[in-house]
Amino acid sequence: MPGRPGTPGGPNSGPNSGDPFEDFFKQFERRFGIEPNSYQRDSIKQQFSKIQNDRGGGGLGSGMIFRNDGYIITNAHVVKGADTGGITVKTADGREFRRAQLVGIDEGTDVAVLKINATGLKTVQLGDSSKVRVGDWAIAVGNPFGLEHTVTVGIISAKAREVRLSDRNSEYLQTDASINPGNSGGPLCDINGRVVGVNNAIYSESGGNMGIGFAIPINTARNIAEQLVRNGKITRGYLGVNIETLESRKALSMGLDANTKGVLVGSIRPNTPGARAGLREGDVITEFNGTAVEKSTDLQQRVGAAPVGSLAQLKVLRDGKTVTLNARLEELKPEGAVTSSAPSPSPSGSVAPAPAAGLFGLQLVPVTPALAKQFGLDNTASGVLVTGVTPGSEADNAGLQRGDLIEKVGQKSVVSANDFTATARGILNRYAPDDLRQVSLLVNRKGEKTFVTVTAK
Repeated sequence: MPGRPGTPGGPNSGPNSGDPFEDFFKQFERRFGIEPNSYQRDSIKQQFSKIQNDRGGGGLGSGMIFRNDGYIITNAHVVKGADTGGITVKTADGREFRRAQLVGIDEGTDVAVLKINATGLKTVQLGDSSKVRVGDWAIAVGNPFGLEHTVTVGIISAKAREVRLSDRNSEYLQTDASINPGNSGGPLCDINGRVVGVNNAIYSESGGNMGIGFAIPINTARNIAEQLVRNGKITRGYLGVNIETLESRKALSMGLDANTKGVLVGSIRPNTPGARAGLREGDVITEFNGTAVEKSTDLQQRVGAAPVGSLAQLKVLRDGKTVTLNARLEELKPEGAVTSSAPSPSPSGSVAPAPAAGLFGLQLVPVTPALAKQFGLDNTASGVLVTGVTPGSEADNAGLQRGDLIEKVGQKSVVSANDFTATARGILNRYAPDDLRQVSLLVNRKGEKTFVTVTAK
């Protein structure tokens, strides 16, 4: 006699039954000799079916009501690309609001604000993320995998963790409180229930939680949310420089004291506030508007938060002296993607006879207008041109190549091979005998400038 649906031998049983949970329960029963009661089985199946349906229908995430007139903070990646059906918000009391208004998105911080048509709502209590300490309790609240009102507990593992999760480096709170898909946009709270962060991302090699989660500090999210409510968009100040944190080893390679703190200017875009203020490649910015900056994210955040059009004061360490510069900030505009291309073949044409390889395996000649033109450089370029690199040398290992223009060694401009050698040896001589000895060179490759660190053998 044919079996009934869902039983062995029935028309809906087996691998093609269309019910993946039935096979799971039967394996469970066979292995342990235990059968969950029908209520348990139906409840679990319904819950997992709900998750599958929710996930298949679009983005699923969390959020928090931060104003009682219906404004909600969430992540930009939760609501970005919402389908034509709009965004549906379900509140903790079970009400659903369809077609919630998307007030604004800031992809740089991954913050978005929604508005639902309601008043008198209960709101979260926003805390102060600047007062969070490593080791404080952290409570993540959200909707992981569609499991509503899930609470997980851990600690704050790190503050101001510098991570690149978008097109710019940002600082995050790190926590081991379990964060999973669907938690994004929900609150990370302290032991008193005050929101200190917005759950944002996890580090995972498997796709599952590994105890390393990241949350946007609430001070950052609140500032962005208030701007989005007020203006519908975010405006950020713009200086026009490429920067990096001056770590102690980098400071030594620049010929500076290892304890020097600040942000190294690697390159400056022409006709920008930084260029007009007189910043130079190799400058170390130590203060912005009277506040010390020690990391690239410090400067990035302070410039971004400064009013567009305001006059910013910069303190700069240059050749052992402190210089004060003033920059009139402009508005940061979205930039198109920068496409890198493979190095082109060496330019044709003749160059001056190559000298014997010198320090680091480099063959160097002073740049001339003719050589600058030949190697795709500005005719006003100044420095020493690399005409050859010994294979396997320190320079070769650092990625230097023929046609590179070395403009500075550390903070010192060089115009001849002798300048280069004397300045580089001066930096190397500052190291202790057993130290890893490095020298930073400002390299101009067809108009693109960056500091390259060469390690001496």
